Amino acid sequence: MSQQVQPPQIITILKCLKCNYSTERQFREGDFVTKVEGACPTDGAPLYIWGIYAKNVEQKNTNQKY
Repeated sequence: MSQQVQPPQIITILKCLKCNYSTERQFREGDFVTKVEGACPTDGAPLYIWGIYAKNVEQKNTNQKY
């Protein structure tokens, strides 16, 4: 049986340095750490790209027999 290997998801972490609000989203071309990416929804301060990482996607095996 051959299993397809899915590429990892690339995740971007956005963080407000003023109130420590943070969120994650899918990586977009042009993202880099320290880039200002909009305003914080909590206090309006700049949101910075704090980190970028890869997350492995686990594939469920639907062919298991019980």
